[in-house]
Amino acid sequence: MMDDRLERMQAMAKRFNANGSIDQLTMRKIDALAMSAKREDMTAAKIQKLRKREHISQAVLATVLNMSSESVQKWEQGKTKPQGAALRLLNIIDEKGITAVI
Repeated sequence: MMDDRLERMQAMAKRFNANGSIDQLTMRKIDALAMSAKREDMTAAKIQKLRKREHISQAVLATVLNMSSESVQKWEQGKTKPQGAALRLLNIIDEKGITAVI
């Protein structure tokens, strides 16, 4: 539901931008907001793959995310899923590498 609303708002903003009602800087901010909202969920396998790709332990990943090692273990076992800031940081690490957040 929220994704649909954001997509409609972004389309409306593009129309306003086309007729000059919204400047290019504001349009870029709206596009960035819409893109950040489209972050995908991290599956257990994806988190494990990400961690191995970056050559870091569960404890190191937990420290980088300011989480407990137990949380990372539960994510990798599929018992829980990362949410909020941890999910955002995992997506950044996935896109740009671990150095982007440390």
